[in-house]
Amino acid sequence: MGSIVVRVPPTVDEKLAKLIAKAIVGRLESLERVNELLKNSELTEEEAIELEGRQRPDWASTLREKYSP
Repeated sequence: MGSIVVRVPPTVDEKLAKLIAKAIVGRLESLERVNELLKNSELTEEEAIELEGRQRPDWASTLREKYSP
């Protein structure tokens, strides 16, 4: 895995800075596990979006509004 440098202002408490780093590492590890689980998937992104919309229509539209460019 590569390196990521996060610069935290000196005014931020050291405990909070460590918590931020731990959260980032945890999220990256989760994404790595998801990628490993999905590496052989034949599902396209379009199909996944369609399935997501069928499963939880309200949630899917909320996510689209929040994360669409």
